Amino acid sequence: MAAPPSTAILIVNGFDRQSRWGPHDPADALRFPWISLCLQQIEKHTDAGDYRVLVYDQSQLPEHGEILREHDVEVFTDPEGRHVPHARALDLLVDRAEGAEFIVTLDTDAFPVSGGWLDQLTGSLRDGAALAGIYRDEMAPQIRPFIHVAGLCIRRDTLLGLDVSFHREPGQDTGQNITDALAGMGKELNRLLRSNRRNFHFLIGGLYGNLLYHHGAGSRHAKFWTSEDVDADERVRVALRDVAFEDIDHLVAVLRGTEDNDLGLPEVSR
Repeated sequence: MAAPPSTAILIVNGFDRQSRWGPHDPADALRFPWISLCLQQIEKHTDAGDYRVLVYDQSQLPEHGEILREHDVEVFTDPEGRHVPHARALDLLVDRAEGAEFIVTLDTDAFPVSGGWLDQLTGSLRDGAALAGIYRDEMAPQIRPFIHVAGLCIRRDTLLGLDVSFHREPGQDTGQNITDALAGMGKELNRLLRSNRRNFHFLIGGLYGNLLYHHGAGSRHAKFWTSEDVDADERVRVALRDVAFEDIDHLVAVLRGTEDNDLGLPEVSR
């Protein structure tokens, strides 16, 4: 019997029906299915073979179910159709990833934009890091910087040995306690820093280590702990979303500074 793939990529698919930021329109989830773009980008930028994709689908949308059936992924849902919080869904997927050496978590609006991304993340763990991924430092000092579940890589045994779930403590973001636990132990972290040559927002539309893109508010309203201009944030969220679904390669090239800025948005400093 063949050994299981060494890496399990875990994704929670859904959108904010009930959120602190206000309900998200289901029509947006149908018009802009981030899960489809995410899976396409994984397949485009990842060598076939030594990985599997596990999706916890809580969209409750038949159209999203059809998208998932078009891809080689393992799909899990709550048997009673209940909404499961993001952190709890990730914990459940970790349990389902038996045999995997590495765990990679992605948000649906976060995905690879460069080949070799997976080898670089898992390779840094083989070289001694305990945790690798998107370093969310854009909201410091109000939110202490940490490696975000939008693009996080850890050995499954390390995670289980911590006895720490993805649960969000008060004042934290999902998974922040994992960074805190490992940093507190003095473990090495491989931080993928924001690598944009062009920024249109302090957080939305981020490239990290030139490997991963994170939209930052794909399936919810653009409201952030450290920003009070919700209308301006929402304009950027929608504008970059539209470009991402029209031509993600062009958007990434603009953010990298290798193609002209034709997006009609002003650039900002970080």
